[in-house]
Amino acid sequence: MKKALLIILLLLFTFSSRANESTLALQGDSAYMNDDFATAIELYEKALKTDGSSSVLYFNLGNAYYKAGSPGKAIINYERSLKLDPSNRDARINLDFVNSRIADMPTDNASLTDKLADRIVCFTTADVWAWLTLGIFACFMCCVAGYIFTNAVIVRKTCFFGGIILLILTISGIIISINAASRAVSSDKAVITAESVQLGTSPRTPRDKSEQAFLLHEGTKIEIIDSLKVATDTLSPLWYEVKVDGQHRAWINSNDVEII
Repeated sequence: MKKALLIILLLLFTFSSRANESTLALQGDSAYMNDDFATAIELYEKALKTDGSSSVLYFNLGNAYYKAGSPGKAIINYERSLKLDPSNRDARINLDFVNSRIADMPTDNASLTDKLADRIVCFTTADVWAWLTLGIFACFMCCVAGYIFTNAVIVRKTCFFGGIILLILTISGIIISINAASRAVSSDKAVITAESVQLGTSPRTPRDKSEQAFLLHEGTKIEIIDSLKVATDTLSPLWYEVKVDGQHRAWINSNDVEII
């Protein structure tokens, strides 16, 4: 009897906690609709900590940050939303919109093949790709079984050639799934959150023009390729070597960016 009561109490506590957590997001929605974007941001941030991350929450947080006048933070959260769910069309539309309004508009130097591969990988989530691949593999095994255990020539030919196609699709699915999963957990992309920042040719604040690489502004997406801790720099010891537009390399203070 006591054990049953304990289970009931635990269930009630769990349901109560979930209700409170979902209430945070609802309260954030309400604050957003009332144009209280600072409160909406605070509530969405709390919801992410208590409920866990979700594509929808990051999308809503991105909207709130944009309305609050922080395009850099908005871009970060749209990107995080798309990492969890690449098929989130609203997040992609809003990301493209905000990118078109920042000072340093992103340039796409990728080849047509890379763009096509990226579109395929971003068609859906890594989990969905994995389940699709598993389903294709199951069909491939059925073809193998049909080829081995069937005597009919037409069926054997169908299973043979169909099996080859399904094997190719299975291998392709595995590659796509791995690629999608690695993108979801990658931490090599960041966004500049400072209003403007002067990147340097070495991991320190540029002292003169010879050490200045180029100037970037809030919202610019960069790729982190290396990091270095400078023991002599007590204010900002961590510096990132970054790549911009897939070409130009420079060093930036970690305090001026946020990893996606």
